[in-house]
Amino acid sequence: MKTGFVSFFTIVAVLVVTVVATEALTCEQEQSLVAPCLEFVTKKTIAPSPLCCQGLNKIITSTPTKEEKQAACKCLKEAASHIPNLDKDRANNLPKDCKLNGFDCDL
Repeated sequence: MKTGFVSFFTIVAVLVVTVVATEALTCEQEQSLVAPCLEFVTKKTIAPSPLCCQGLNKIITSTPTKEEKQAACKCLKEAASHIPNLDKDRANNLPKDCKLNGFDCDL
């Protein structure tokens, strides 16, 4: 009985972690994740911060399909259109500057 009880909760825990791990990000969450990049894309710093790169990486890993990447790109383009003094070259090169692959979203 005790073994069955432990096994049941182990399975439930794995399922919960799997569901949470594959849950899509909202546009607002994506914007929050790249907010630390503002200093870099507006030329206030010479390199993207680790927090910026971590946020971008989270977006990349949370958007495995082409459609999800396109939706994330659309979201980020909309947000970028409201940023004064945005350096588009820096924004477009952000994945490269963070040494990340798998996200091509030219502004």
